Amino acid sequence: MNQFQAATQNLRDARAAAAEDAIISDQQLSTRAFRMTFDINLKAPVIIIPRSSTSRHVLVVDLGRLTVSNSFKAVVIGESTKTSEDLPPVIDYMLVDLTDMKLFTYVPLLSLTSVIELFLKKFFMHY
Repeated sequence: MNQFQAATQNLRDARAAAAEDAIISDQQLSTRAFRMTFDINLKAPVIIIPRSSTSRHVLVVDLGRLTVSNSFKAVVIGESTKTSEDLPPVIDYMLVDLTDMKLFTYVPLLSLTSVIELFLKKFFMHY
């Protein structure tokens, strides 16, 4: 029984040491971590989806323009929200916007591969 109690106490000590090391690592990470803001504007892809493997009907999804941006805001509610380094927690706000999206169906007179080729030629010549 004494051996079991000694082993249990050793496990408790190891768990407490691991928790303390995790807290120290977390504090060091929060002071060394970097933050990056970005503003991204992309012309989103055009997706062509066949209705079935035998149908000539297709669904065309033009995702228009994709805009992604972010910003950081410090959260200050009271002294209890500050970290051990007297730094408030920071929240990363991200805005994702999809504009000029178009969705339409199409029944080509040509095969699907020919339609895709023509569409890509027209798309890349236009832009």
